[in-house]
Amino acid sequence: MTYGICKLSAIALRKEARHGSEMVSQLLYNELYTVLDKTQEWVLIQTDLVRYQGWIQAKQFAEISEEEYKALKSKKVYLTNKPIVEYNGQFLSMGTPLYEPEVFEGMSYRDLPSIDTLPPSSVGMTWAEGREYLCLQKRNDIEEMPSEFHPELMVDYAKMLLGAPYLWGGRTVMGIDCSGFVQVCARLAGLVLPRDASQQVKEGELVYFLQETQPGDLAFFGDEDGVITHVGIIMGNEQIIHSSGQVRIDYLDQTGIFNKERNEHTHRLQVVKRMS
Repeated sequence: MTYGICKLSAIALRKEARHGSEMVSQLLYNELYTVLDKTQEWVLIQTDLVRYQGWIQAKQFAEISEEEYKALKSKKVYLTNKPIVEYNGQFLSMGTPLYEPEVFEGMSYRDLPSIDTLPPSSVGMTWAEGREYLCLQKRNDIEEMPSEFHPELMVDYAKMLLGAPYLWGGRTVMGIDCSGFVQVCARLAGLVLPRDASQQVKEGELVYFLQETQPGDLAFFGDEDGVITHVGIIMGNEQIIHSSGQVRIDYLDQTGIFNKERNEHTHRLQVVKRMS
């Protein structure tokens, strides 16, 4: 088995091994994957988190050993929690994973000229390999992924991406599609969801009436045949936040999403699910 890691801020994941093929998703910095196949110019990969498959350019492929892969898998994961985070010279998007101890600044305590040089964010001492180090608090724009799902957090993170342009297959503030938007916000709130809306709708429990919905419930929309084509996050007060043209807030009723600017329903409601 061959393993890889994304070492760019984002890498396009394409349906087929050609530049003209549609982008079905994106890898974010530090995301892990396994290699399924490769050609001279393209590599077919499967993402580690949700086992999503697609092709990346061979020149963007960064191989790691099985030992490195297992070591990263065993580390605590932190996620960037701002739309754009600058980290080690990279501009990272919301939901990018960072592995402990990457999120800490380390320096040798015994080499410090005086205790007065310690920044106010210092949190004390730790020991590693027999050496004494000072570990600083993790940055304010990085935090540990919650151990359980908090729906209200998903709504809060969703609001931070308001205005981000729609991009088919996108998962960043520079461009994001409806299911990528839901997936990123859910993970920050402690829930790992599949990549596509047609997969996400299989998760959770049915909510039968709109008046019973709660903030953080997911509303799914489809065509006349019931095929799921869109998803958004219910905010409460008959509002939904979703990516359609851009990340926006619209009204939700029994028919579907009502766009007040266009004075029409734009998406047909199919089902509401509550995640847990």
